[in-house]
Amino acid sequence: MNKASVLLAASAAALALTVTGCGGSGDAKSGSSGSNPTLEKAVKYAQCMRENGVTNFPDPNKNGRFVIAAGGPNRNSPQFKKAQQACKSQEPPGITDDPAEIAKDQKEWLKFAQCMRKNGIQDFPDPQDGRLLVPRDKINVNSPQFKKALNACRDVAHVGGGAEDGNG
Repeated sequence: MNKASVLLAASAAALALTVTGCGGSGDAKSGSSGSNPTLEKAVKYAQCMRENGVTNFPDPNKNGRFVIAAGGPNRNSPQFKKAQQACKSQEPPGITDDPAEIAKDQKEWLKFAQCMRKNGIQDFPDPQDGRLLVPRDKINVNSPQFKKALNACRDVAHVGGGAEDGNG
C-alpha cells in the first residue's frame, strides 16, 4: 500500500454515498459539534482510541466519519484491537467488525466498483474486507469523469459509510 492510496470507509452508518473534495482540513475541530450527536460521539471515540494507545487515530471529519489514509493506524494490530474493545461504549454509528456486516458491505461495494468501471473508471478497484482502497495515483476523484460515474453509481451500493478522498 503506498501513500497515494486512500482508504474509503465502508460502514453501516445511515449516510449517503458521497465523495468530498472540498477545501480545509475537514476534521472535527474545524466545525461546531454541538448540533451533531454522531460527530460528538465520533470525537469522543477518537480521543478514547488515542488514550488507549492508538496515537495516530484520526479525528473524524465534519460528518463524523473517519478517513484513514495509507500509513494510518493498523486495524489488525493487538494495540488497535485492545483500544477498540476499551472504547466500544463510545463507538459511533457505522463502525463495525461484525463479519456479517463486513460481508454485506463487501457485496455492496463490489456492485459499486463494477458500476464505476462500467461507467468509465476502468482502474476502479474491487473492495477488500468490506472497504475500498482507491489508488489516487491512478484515479482522480475530482475529475469530471469520476464525478459523472459516481453520480451514475450513487444508488448501486447501499453501504452507508460513504467514500472520501481524504482531502475533505
